[in-house]
Amino acid sequence: MRPFRVCDAEDAFEWFSDPEVMRYIPFGSDSTIDETIARISRYIDHQDSHGFSKWAIVDNETQRLIGDSGFYSLPEGKGVELGYRLSRPYWHRGFATEVGRKWIEVANEFLDDSTLFAFAHPDNSASFRVMLKLGFRFSRDEVFYGLHAPLFELPLKTSNSEQGGASNGG
Repeated sequence: MRPFRVCDAEDAFEWFSDPEVMRYIPFGSDSTIDETIARISRYIDHQDSHGFSKWAIVDNETQRLIGDSGFYSLPEGKGVELGYRLSRPYWHRGFATEVGRKWIEVANEFLDDSTLFAFAHPDNSASFRVMLKLGFRFSRDEVFYGLHAPLFELPLKTSNSEQGGASNGG
């Protein structure tokens, strides 16, 4: 995974324009490459402002972009969400869970919050399965981007020194 660059738009348009991939996304698929450029530009701006954002997922074998994932601020300051989205050829292969686990592993490097959130369209059972595998638990129903959706949360682990445990120092 790596931060997006505007030059990624052509590759990313593959999944951002796919109605099936974007079926459960509140604003739907991108119709033009310019919409994908605008989306990626928002991710880059979010990264610059917050130190985290959605990043490109790169296939280790082919070096192709295959999706996006990462942290993004929820509307109205309601916390930070973990999101993931993959190009269709990469569905049902465990990549969303793998990427989600990696983000959770490094969450304390990016976030000050003690709780991470995730939500999905109520009909997106595949995303709910990933959330549960990652340890998220249902919290409450919320409205995000005009969508009534179940909100899941995951308490983040604090570092050993914050827990009063042994430190790595000498």
